[in-house]
Amino acid sequence: MPFFPARDGQSLHVRTVGRGQPVLMIHGLGMQGRDWLPFVLPFARHFQFFLPDLRGAGNSGKVRFNQADVFHNHMQDMEDLVRYFGLQQCYLVGYSLGATTSLHWQAFGDFSPVTRYLHVDQSPCIANGDDWSHGLFGSRQAHFFEQLQDLLALLDGAPDDAEVAGLAVGLRERVLHGLVDILAQISGSDRLKNAFSASARWAALWARLLPVSNVSDLRAYLNAYLHGSHDYRHSARDFPVPATVLTGALSPLYPAEGQAEFARLAGAEQVVLPRSGHVPLMSQPMEFTRALGRFLKAE
Repeated sequence: MPFFPARDGQSLHVRTVGRGQPVLMIHGLGMQGRDWLPFVLPFARHFQFFLPDLRGAGNSGKVRFNQADVFHNHMQDMEDLVRYFGLQQCYLVGYSLGATTSLHWQAFGDFSPVTRYLHVDQSPCIANGDDWSHGLFGSRQAHFFEQLQDLLALLDGAPDDAEVAGLAVGLRERVLHGLVDILAQISGSDRLKNAFSASARWAALWARLLPVSNVSDLRAYLNAYLHGSHDYRHSARDFPVPATVLTGALSPLYPAEGQAEFARLAGAEQVVLPRSGHVPLMSQPMEFTRALGRFLKAE
């Protein structure tokens, strides 16, 4: 079946590809399960890939969060998927949001079905502090968090069940401007901002192209990154399964130094893609596929 039941009674979508050793792939924010397909198909003869759409994404797009911590919600959904399909000795791949979900799972959930883990371009601690400077956007975090806070304030008057495309025209444009600016920084390219400025009259179309378009989901993610305590450095020490940390050397989101520190804490191998930013699936797709293959076939 293409859906599995979550513990709150909702149904979440999952694709299964191939046969053999089970591998659970948890996508990043703005992605969905099908985005993994070009990278897993070369290995489908020997591995069975489970490619879920997380809440709010893809064919799970209408499933809302039921608690304040989005990472805990995603973790519970992944536990429900594992339980529903009876997965044992499962390999796990987590990218960005999916990687934080994986670290949250290892820290707070039943991680026992997982026997090997691939961690793709994510920090073990999101917020900077006196003893950590490698969180989200590194040294630029304070400015970036101000932008997230401004966007959250813009959404204060919007109803939870609204879509960005359905907001009042003036508010919709301000929200879109803030979101596009943030997405441009995440992608490491100003072309997105320039494209939006050149076609702002098509704001209704832009609103439908957003990776997260529901107001309640936007609020949940903004609050998670701004106010959540997501520091997994302690639980990452002596990681319970063999782990590989795959790092984009040019990632604007998470400094490579912080990912190297996570690899050291976890006793993990680190693989650095020298020409990749935060999205190695786009910047170095062939190298990412090879790295995935080495992870899958490692003894």
